[in-house]
Amino acid sequence: MFDEIQREKIDAEKLDSLKSMMDNIAHQWRQPLSQINSSVSMIDKILYDKGINEPLIEEKLLEIEALTKYMSNTIDDFRGYFAQNTLKTKANLNETLQDAIEMFKPGLQEKSITLKANLMIDAQHECYHGELKQIIIVLLNNAKDALLNRNTYNAKIELELTENESEYLIAICDNAGGITKSVMSKIFEPYYTTKHKSQGTGLGLYMAKKILNERLDGSLNVKNQNDGSCFYIALPKE
Repeated sequence: MFDEIQREKIDAEKLDSLKSMMDNIAHQWRQPLSQINSSVSMIDKILYDKGINEPLIEEKLLEIEALTKYMSNTIDDFRGYFAQNTLKTKANLNETLQDAIEMFKPGLQEKSITLKANLMIDAQHECYHGELKQIIIVLLNNAKDALLNRNTYNAKIELELTENESEYLIAICDNAGGITKSVMSKIFEPYYTTKHKSQGTGLGLYMAKKILNERLDGSLNVKNQNDGSCFYIALPKE
């Protein structure tokens, strides 16, 4: 009992620390992100004024704008988790997942990683869609890192949305060879990571599971399957 109370106290202190960190990140990043968007707009105007039409440049400028917007929204999403005052919205799960995929796809293409998505069901769901999108990004990034760290041949990630009578189910699977038992038992613990300290904080999966449990009334689990691992998200329909 005492150990449990101590653990809860430590978790609360860590969350307070995370909140302070997110507030600091928000303060430090807002101005640079705004300046990046201003520079993109200026470049776009210069190209237009000079009559220069380069589709590839236009595509990359749009990518930069989309990524800076995503970074800004991500800050809001995580700050919203700590504030817990954002409103749920009813939206299409397919669109939320597709938005996450589109944001993450360029990073996968650069590393020759194939992403296959099966989003066939039409699922209207009320939840915090911004936070769900961030969770998907965390899981995609985790799969990407596993594939790269193991130099996986024919590297691929599969994302699937299905449903049963009571839940919507999202599976994100890779073919990186699976997770060892020792890692599996600690994978959702805060600050636990198999990466070098310069590459990750060990908070991504911990925060993803915590947000799913506490904000989305869902669950996040992981299993080894075939030639890799699968993370499973379950979201209640009601």
